[in-house]
Amino acid sequence: MNRLFVANKPINISSNFYLQQIKQKYKIKKAGFSGTLDPFACGCLIIAFGKYTQLFQFLNKTPKIYRATIWLGAFSYSFDNENIKYINKHKIYDIKFIKTKLQNLIGTLKYYPPKYSAKKINGKRAYNMARDNIDFNLKQIKSIIYDIKFIDYNHPFISFEITVS
Repeated sequence: MNRLFVANKPINISSNFYLQQIKQKYKIKKAGFSGTLDPFACGCLIIAFGKYTQLFQFLNKTPKIYRATIWLGAFSYSFDNENIKYINKHKIYDIKFIKTKLQNLIGTLKYYPPKYSAKKINGKRAYNMARDNIDFNLKQIKSIIYDIKFIDYNHPFISFEITVS
């Protein structure tokens, strides 16, 4: 069967595990997906069956749009909602201040991805290596933030939508 479709990956499973479930359900041997979502994230995966997996090379996978919430004062080594180590009380901000700070993010950013990212190092996911306490370094990457839209501020949570390369 040759198919190309978009599926909504649920939270708390890896993109690969989700693909394996789909392959099993439809009794498909050859399948793949474009882009990897972190296990804690939910969202769209482009999935192909059969010969359509060869179409991935022609897909324009940017820009991507993410919806996110920042928890002010929360700290985790993975920079996400997994394994939160502590939460500090944080001052309350004016919404205009938050909107200005978000808009200041638009443009090109160079940064080192978190060790708990889905990046691959020698064929292994960085987040798996980080969980196993393996020491490694990730290369600096460049991203472009095209747009950022404020959604809500309910202290200590700031929600926004961001369009990135």
